[in-house]
Amino acid sequence: MQVKDILVHLDNSTACAQRVEAAIALAKRQNARVTGVALALKSITANYIGIQVPKAISDAQKEIVENAAQAAVAEFIRAAADAGVGYDSEIIYTTAARAPDRMAYKARCHDITFLGQPNPDEDNTAYMNHLLEGVLFDSGRSVYVVPYIGRITMEHRNAVIAWDGGKKSARAIHDAIPLLQGRGKVTLLMVNAKKSSSKKDDQPGADMLRHLQNHGLDVTLENMQADVKTDYAILNFLTDSGADLLVMGAYEHSRLREKAFGGVTDSILHHMTSAVLMSD
Repeated sequence: MQVKDILVHLDNSTACAQRVEAAIALAKRQNARVTGVALALKSITANYIGIQVPKAISDAQKEIVENAAQAAVAEFIRAAADAGVGYDSEIIYTTAARAPDRMAYKARCHDITFLGQPNPDEDNTAYMNHLLEGVLFDSGRSVYVVPYIGRITMEHRNAVIAWDGGKKSARAIHDAIPLLQGRGKVTLLMVNAKKSSSKKDDQPGADMLRHLQNHGLDVTLENMQADVKTDYAILNFLTDSGADLLVMGAYEHSRLREKAFGGVTDSILHHMTSAVLMSD
């Protein structure tokens, strides 16, 4: 089981370099190819409100967007070439409304997609949330989310798996195995778990523990009883363990004419300080 085809979203944010670095690092470990995609967003405001924008203003806006996309791609190409990994790059011209669909389609044709955590202090937070949600729930592929504050760099790379016994968690674990192999330590975390094994002497999570050990992972099982909400328990454990990666399933709930992150998923993605790999 290997990752061979990686996709990374490129933009002009300060966190993009960390995102590219993470994608390239995985490409080097897995001998994979990485594709950088920048989204050049078309403005539809003028058409929406029914006014005619002077051509000079429209052309200037297009030039700004084009230059930003090209600069992001150039930085990616420089980093990939310096690292000696195989790479491709592309600029997709689209509206903000269609960007998640376009990126989700690209993600379907890759093993894993690297996206950035929305930064609440930037003007594009709503757009980045929309993009992340679209790719996470509509691509059918795993998504690796890099914190906007930057990646944790540590000599011994540790990971935490949030395991609840459900199918989404199982999918995330399966997708994460190539990223977990070779790590110094992996913790299989269950929060307020109830015994479900058919073997009376087994503790919750024992079956998954054996499965991961069969893949050669150095895994320990942690059953946590917590008085706080599950998301807080996971985030606290992540901080206390010093892990640089969290693996978990992604959950959503439907609302009238829109989708929204489920409570735990939303909380993790907006308060995470380490990278998170999620699968739907």
